[in-house]
Amino acid sequence: MKPGDHREPPPLLGTWGRLYTAVVLYLIVIIAAMAVFTKAFNL
Repeated sequence: MKPGDHREPPPLLGTWGRLYTAVVLYLIVIIAAMAVFTKAFNL
């Protein structure tokens, strides 16, 4: 292991893959919610 090579797990969810998946799902939910609000409140 090299001095600058850090392979620590992320503080949440245990693996980087799970963390990335959670972030992508979160963004999809936010985008979908904004689309719904836009359609609901379109004047």
